[in-house]
Amino acid sequence: MKKVICIVFLLFLFTIPVHAQSVSQDELYRQQYEDSGAADLPDELPEETREWMDSLGISSPDWQSILNLTPETIFEQIGSSALQQSAAPVRALLSVLAVILLCALMNGMKLSFGDRPLSGVIGMVGTLCICTVVIQPIVTCIENVAFVIKGAAGFLLASIPILTGIMIAGGQTISAGSYNLLMLGAGNVISVIASTVLVPLLNIFLAFSVVSAVSPAMNLGGLCDLFSKTVKWVLTFCMTIFSGLLTMQTVVSSAADGAGAKTVRFMVSAFVPVVGSALSDAIGSVQSSVKLLKSGVGAFGLLATGAIFLPAALECLIWLLTLTACAAAGDIFELKEITTLLRSSMKVIQILLSIILCCFVILMISTVLMMAMGGAVT
Repeated sequence: MKKVICIVFLLFLFTIPVHAQSVSQDELYRQQYEDSGAADLPDELPEETREWMDSLGISSPDWQSILNLTPETIFEQIGSSALQQSAAPVRALLSVLAVILLCALMNGMKLSFGDRPLSGVIGMVGTLCICTVVIQPIVTCIENVAFVIKGAAGFLLASIPILTGIMIAGGQTISAGSYNLLMLGAGNVISVIASTVLVPLLNIFLAFSVVSAVSPAMNLGGLCDLFSKTVKWVLTFCMTIFSGLLTMQTVVSSAADGAGAKTVRFMVSAFVPVVGSALSDAIGSVQSSVKLLKSGVGAFGLLATGAIFLPAALECLIWLLTLTACAAAGDIFELKEITTLLRSSMKVIQILLSIILCCFVILMISTVLMMAMGGAVT
């Protein structure tokens, strides 16, 4: 009888922990999700980005909502945003083509009548007319890009404490320290550059481009080319240095954290009597929940970063296509002044696209490497 009671008691002991663990795994994830502050992360997004994410069906960093995302939803949202952004460029395209055709007609009449003194006046008047059409939208693009970069930097600075806390909870203390320091510096530098450097420099570059086109006697084309090449080289250099430094720190800190985690689990399993193996399994369960939470937050960060930059990138891309078509029309009718203005404006848009791409790649690489720390994406 005593043997039967002991067997029943042992079966009871072995039955309860399995059920409790299956229930506590989800509860543990939910508790970590609430304690980490991940639920408040969408509130740090700009209003337009938050609406864009809601239209995708992602209103929180929960991994379940991210798994419901489909490519059809993304392409549909991108198409809708592109249609909204294309209204103003289409109107500008029609206006510029009308000015180009009128200038071409005036040049034809001038050649027919042999009135050569009007050759420079027609080009200058046409260039000034096109300035009234394209310059203000380009200035608006510059301001929008600066605003978007500041918004992305603000979201980065708001997400760093959450991501760092999740990494520390997962036992990645060394990785959390290096990630926190590097990303805080990157976020502050990006914000300062966007607010104090980007807008003034690009406005000056645009002014030089207009002067060079309106007044051919002041040849500022070489200065504009130098500025464009300098910006691209600086962006490439900064992105290379940042990516290399972040990758190196990630590899070293992940190896140190991995060795420390294995040591802790081995010591708990080997030196804690009776329940050492159970405690080691519990540590593994906690780390698994943290990895799931970190993957969900990281994936939300990637999608949010793309949603922040996408409207500005689409606006710049549509304007670039519009200016390219207008410049091609100017080449057909051999309107040198107008073509010079349009191509200089294209360089400004290209610089804006390069800046957007650089900032997006930096944030994407940092987020992916954060997710890879500790095997969050494996």
